[in-house]
Amino acid sequence: MGFSLWNIFKAGLLVTNSVLILHRKRFLARHGLDDVNNMVRGDPSESPLRVQAIGLLHAVQYLKVPMIAANVITIVFELLLGGG
Repeated sequence: MGFSLWNIFKAGLLVTNSVLILHRKRFLARHGLDDVNNMVRGDPSESPLRVQAIGLLHAVQYLKVPMIAANVITIVFELLLGGG
């Protein structure tokens, strides 16, 4: 496995898939990462990194349909070209 654009794409796809499957009520609420209202109000006690993480976790939820297409394309390429 070399260092190529295809491998970087697959790694990004895996990371995005892993963030996408996090369930808001079961996982994110337990860690306090599910409340968008705190992010909008701009609570000064909230760390900027935490606010950015909450925003990222919510933004990734809009990528469900494109991620399905990217996964299908990746699986087809791997089957046809023989991933190694």
